[in-house]
Amino acid sequence: MADSEFPYEHERYQRFNESLDEVGTIQIAGTEFLPSRILYEMEPIGYVEAYQEFQDTEFERLKDTVYNQYPSCIAYNFRLSEKGEGASDPVRKLLHLKDTWESIAFVLYAIVWGEIRHKAIDLKAAQVLVGTSPTGPVYRNFNTDRLISDALKIKIQNIKAVVEYSRANGLGLKCEEIEPDLLDKLLALQDIRNDISHHTAPTREEAEAELLQVIPLFKEMLMMTEFLAECKILRFESYTTKCRCEEFNGHYLNKEFGDFDFAANQAFVLGLGQEQLFIKWDNEIFSLSPFLHFLKDGVGRETYLSFFKGKKEGKYWFEPITKRDEISFDPLQARFDGEQAVLINLIVP
Repeated sequence: MADSEFPYEHERYQRFNESLDEVGTIQIAGTEFLPSRILYEMEPIGYVEAYQEFQDTEFERLKDTVYNQYPSCIAYNFRLSEKGEGASDPVRKLLHLKDTWESIAFVLYAIVWGEIRHKAIDLKAAQVLVGTSPTGPVYRNFNTDRLISDALKIKIQNIKAVVEYSRANGLGLKCEEIEPDLLDKLLALQDIRNDISHHTAPTREEAEAELLQVIPLFKEMLMMTEFLAECKILRFESYTTKCRCEEFNGHYLNKEFGDFDFAANQAFVLGLGQEQLFIKWDNEIFSLSPFLHFLKDGVGRETYLSFFKGKKEGKYWFEPITKRDEISFDPLQARFDGEQAVLINLIVP
């Protein structure tokens, strides 16, 4: 099958190939062949069609996982795109999908820099791919402006640079589980998003045309994020025999709490206090500040994850889920500055 778009050995198709090969190998004249390889070589169109059907089935399976286990900002927006009041309206569905992939990018940004700050990883030698020139790719070192940029494309490029640097240098960071191909798809979606933003209010026909581009790419992107089901975003609330923490996973926005035994990490969690979000990702625990914070509703029923959007007039500005307005958490600005300073010292040559 001479189609570079569907290379058989690519890890993207590993689970599909394994599903075809569950029946066992096929023997021909004493030689064993994998069913997936036979289909790929002998009936390439059938292979592509079967893969797409497999993707559709896997996507349906993944939906409940996203609704119930992904970080709440992602789960909330994705559920709106599938089951919300405007899910059948192409304009609103498009905007909910955009909110979903942007939420994924914001969460990944907080995770990557949270791990770097927690482990004090020196990234002064790392470089970011910022574009191309007639002579080839153009790379730049990290700088303060890139770190706190409000441009989502720059945030995604930063994530990719950290992941690839860690992989290339054997740093063994947890964030290496983020596939560069996932980040490429987020960049592609963001390019489409930039086209969408040129319309103050896209018509139904324009939104339907955009969805034809977005939905296949979005599905492929989401299928590469299953690790997010293991990313528990928490806020320490109190301690008796265990740490009681507010949980930020699943599409419901109402306050939910659980009791956790963090073992060797307990002192670290207690030290974070009640005004900081952290992540528990398998055995890893680290703060997500200053790139992810939270806003309480004022009546004690709901808490909203809030993304860092950018720094203006000396303040860190955040956008809470369900809101379109940016807010600052003025009493915490000095802490945010200190956390940024740690990162700057680690990444800027």
